[in-house]
Amino acid sequence: MARTIAEIQNEILNEKDNQSALKGLTSSSKTSIWRLWVNIVASAIWVHEKIVEKNALVSRPHTLNWYREQALNYIHGAELEWKDGSYQFDTTGFINDKEIEKAKIIKYCAVSEVDLETVLKPNKDVDEIFSDYFRNKVGVVFIKVATENNGKISRIDVPNELYAFKEYIAKIKDAGNQVHIISSPGDILELNLTVYVDPMTILIDPKDIEVYKNLVKNPDSNVNHNFNKDNGSLILDTSTKPVEEAIKNHLKNIEFNGAFVKTFLVDAIQKAQGVKIPILTKVKTGWATNPSDEPLDLKDEDVITIEYFVPQAGYFDLDQLKINVNYIPYNFYRDKQ
Repeated sequence: MARTIAEIQNEILNEKDNQSALKGLTSSSKTSIWRLWVNIVASAIWVHEKIVEKNALVSRPHTLNWYREQALNYIHGAELEWKDGSYQFDTTGFINDKEIEKAKIIKYCAVSEVDLETVLKPNKDVDEIFSDYFRNKVGVVFIKVATENNGKISRIDVPNELYAFKEYIAKIKDAGNQVHIISSPGDILELNLTVYVDPMTILIDPKDIEVYKNLVKNPDSNVNHNFNKDNGSLILDTSTKPVEEAIKNHLKNIEFNGAFVKTFLVDAIQKAQGVKIPILTKVKTGWATNPSDEPLDLKDEDVITIEYFVPQAGYFDLDQLKINVNYIPYNFYRDKQ
């Protein structure tokens, strides 16, 4: 950022005091010749720095981070105008900075592209390379965006806000570049776990223990049993379920478009109060659907064999998160040897 004229003048005056040959310049009058020259030189330097700053701004290469920065600075409803060599938003219609920040609807953004090397494999014929090139959209910039409602990540208004945002990107992007923009509902996630817990800390209804153990042995069996709704809660506070809270907190803290990593999730559960051995047995995931779409069936989307994956929308819908836990008391010392 360019220095102000006053900052430049102060630096000149400080340097003047270090020069013994200039000790005779002691006048404090603002109209003294030497002070006028300080002002003239400072003003000239300020103009030069502003020009350099502007040239650097408009000529820097448009990297993936540049696209992300432009997305986060998008002001919904403001007019975009070409001014001083770049597109800028006209914010004269906004009352104050708070209104401007509110109009910046893009709170989360991830930008990526497919590397050409992913399709240029040895021993591939030309037709296969061209097929992979177009299928993988090499040369396309992918932008995922989301906003925040009531403290939760959510998609922006589709189609209204998304349409306006696409028009904005179409204006500022580099000529010839293809940009694919999405803002989707959070992905659906269902987790099945077997968790061995301290029965002196975590509540497990005795009548449910054998049923839980049978489910561990036969996970696909249909069980008609009414479990105690307080199973898995703290004995001293039945409103708190450490395993479920650990899972939700972990998912909430995954960065936008970050990877779901099984090992990290298990590590987070392991730290929960009363937990001895957490075992993740099944992970189901799928893209969320709009109200007009067919309901999503997750039965064929088990990804337990995959160590990590990135949700299609960039985040999970925690309101639709399903957690199924088999609670087993940790009392191996009483098992038959």
